[in-house]
Amino acid sequence: MQIEISKKGWCRHVILVTLTILALCLSCKETGTDINHSGQPYDPGKPVELTEFIPETGGMASQVIIKGSNFGTDATKLKVYFNKKEAKVIRTIGDLAYVLAPRLPGDTCTISVVIGGDSVCYEKPFYYQTKVHVYTVAGNPEEKVTTDGTLVEARFDRPFYLAVDKEKNIFVGEWRCRARIVNEERNSVITLMNVSTSGEMMSGCTDAKNEVIYFPMNGMPYYYEFDPEQQWTPRRINPTIQPGDDIDLTGKYSFAVSEIDSMIYTITTRGELVRINPKTKVASLLMRDILKEQVQGKLQVYLAFHPIEKHMLYFVNPSSMDPRDGPIPGTDKIYTLNMVTQRIDEYAGSGVKGHADGPKESAEFNNPCQICFDKDGNLYVGDTDNFCVRRISPEGVVSTIAGIPRTSGYLDGDPEIALFNRFWGMKIDEEGTLYITDYYNAAIRKLTIE
Repeated sequence: MQIEISKKGWCRHVILVTLTILALCLSCKETGTDINHSGQPYDPGKPVELTEFIPETGGMASQVIIKGSNFGTDATKLKVYFNKKEAKVIRTIGDLAYVLAPRLPGDTCTISVVIGGDSVCYEKPFYYQTKVHVYTVAGNPEEKVTTDGTLVEARFDRPFYLAVDKEKNIFVGEWRCRARIVNEERNSVITLMNVSTSGEMMSGCTDAKNEVIYFPMNGMPYYYEFDPEQQWTPRRINPTIQPGDDIDLTGKYSFAVSEIDSMIYTITTRGELVRINPKTKVASLLMRDILKEQVQGKLQVYLAFHPIEKHMLYFVNPSSMDPRDGPIPGTDKIYTLNMVTQRIDEYAGSGVKGHADGPKESAEFNNPCQICFDKDGNLYVGDTDNFCVRRISPEGVVSTIAGIPRTSGYLDGDPEIALFNRFWGMKIDEEGTLYITDYYNAAIRKLTIE
């Protein structure tokens, strides 16, 4: 939800907040004491009352003044929440408190104040403005070749999928089987591997520590491992099948690692849920015939574990890598798989090929491929043939956060004008930055979201 404010109104809000902060500072100077010792201390025998807050809208780290009474004078004991996200309390002097809005608390926020045994909420909502900007990290759509060098010098040829580790190394898998490592801080792009094969390097992931990288190979029974302790030297791993299990690991589009057991999981093109032990290299069958009744033909499944409900595996089956195939029943939807009960449910998408935001059950997608979560449980969807990035909030609302639906192209900038061209790979780092392998633009793009 975007709330537009006139320039005059915005200036008025800035002036009000600035004057209030000055009042807080002057209050301290007049008493000659530290801010935490001015005003009236919290009295548990009196109610906490709320009157107003300013401004009524803002983004991450916006300065917000809350007004009322009995807030106390100890900023460490006063808790302020925007929905469920805790704000940083800078100062409090009894009837005023100065806080910073948290990152991505939701579009419409209830501000609650908690101190001692008291918890009260403002009736009027705070409207959070999400700020998104699209950049090109490296690559140029006019030069589709493979060249290492600085971010400006480097070029890509069909960047397919990617993974990002905790050091913000971006591992790019180019079609068919070329691995590159991109690092913005070091301003470098280096090729780690280039192998001739009939297989395809698909959607990778990191291990549970966010250090080691795994890339599955579709069309081959093995996968590749890149370990920082081995200087990222590629290792081809051909898992041993658990005795008695009938598994075909040749067809696999995506890996996901569970934080619960540190195992690698995939759903094969035959609909088999497979667990791979990265230490023993043994693959075992957990389920078969996934989506057998919904999807006729082979699956092309992309996976992501929920960061909070860690036993929940989310997966999407795009309609086809080839848009000429048209609609396929059971696709263009996102599903959940409870790893404890093995129950599968539809999560989002009506199954109608198109573009529609709103409640997740009625939302429309067009060949959604990569999915990934941020740490707060927002699910990001690479809507490949709508050429845009979608987000599903924890409350189940689908929105378009970057790209123009059904319009391909190449353009950086604000989300309303940014353009992509049929991207497949998309991952988010620990800080909430979203990285994209923009296949037909031969570029690595990123979205900063705050």
